[in-house]
Amino acid sequence: MKKKLLAVLLFAIMVFSLVACKKEVVDTPSDTPGDTVSTPLVGNKSDEYYMVSFLSGIDYWKTCFEGMEDASKLYGVSAKYTGQTDADVAGQVAVLEQVIAKQPKGIAITCVNSTALEDTINSAIEQGIEVVTFDSDSPTSNRAAYLSTGNEQAGRNAAEFLAPLVNNQGKVAVLYTVGAENSESRVIGFKDWCATNAPGIEFVDVNDAGDTTKATDNMAAALQSNDDIVGVFCVDGVAGTAGPTAVKEAGRDDIKILAFDVDKTVLDMIKSGDVDATVAQGQYNMGYWSMVMLYTKANGLSNANLPGFVDTGVTIVTKDTVDNYYVK
Repeated sequence: MKKKLLAVLLFAIMVFSLVACKKEVVDTPSDTPGDTVSTPLVGNKSDEYYMVSFLSGIDYWKTCFEGMEDASKLYGVSAKYTGQTDADVAGQVAVLEQVIAKQPKGIAITCVNSTALEDTINSAIEQGIEVVTFDSDSPTSNRAAYLSTGNEQAGRNAAEFLAPLVNNQGKVAVLYTVGAENSESRVIGFKDWCATNAPGIEFVDVNDAGDTTKATDNMAAALQSNDDIVGVFCVDGVAGTAGPTAVKEAGRDDIKILAFDVDKTVLDMIKSGDVDATVAQGQYNMGYWSMVMLYTKANGLSNANLPGFVDTGVTIVTKDTVDNYYVK
């Protein structure tokens, strides 16, 4: 899979860099009896690193944790997953406090609220626990790094794929949660790319209101008012299922549809031909590089500060590659 290949290539680069600036080493057996090889990249199985989420049962986080687990195996340390089952802020704070009490070496957390976890994250850091955020940030905390999708670039990638499908012209509906920062940024990137590369495209903005039923109704209304719509960009997870549903109910099999995220429903729609493609976020990379960064910090492998933000990239998933994105 492309996401894993990218992670492995980047890992090779980081290994080279980290070895060059290591502070301490661990002796491990070599292929020659009696010899040892010094490397800082071997940890202790008793060293624990946690991933903490909200809505902890959704498939999205499973792929993130898969990446974290794979990286932890390379280092020989333990990766554990936990989280709040819903989107309750107080609940996630409580879960994070429980994890801190276990005194792990590091924590990767996706924050249900951008400010509410600041004090708890800072408390972990004050106790010597390394913390990075992924997917959803706590920008006012002292977390070491934030790993997530560069949303404007994701929007540009989406436009680059969808525009040729509609011959770079005509009306394209943009279905998204108005006011949501990540969705707004994707729309900005999408429209900017079109303005430069496909100026013949017009936009019909449709609010999905963060609700599947409302999104479907709003998209249906837009199709009735604009019977010349030729494409739909479903900018977020809600839109990814609502947009294709509205188009199908309207009997418009001529409309090209690009969704966002890899919900099973969306993947099934790609296989059936109801959706042309979807934009997959780099969830695996989020988890993989969170682990790499936590291990680096916890073991003093580099004097350099971690990057404040890491764009973990996106991939366009089509019928040719869709089978790779089902959660096993």
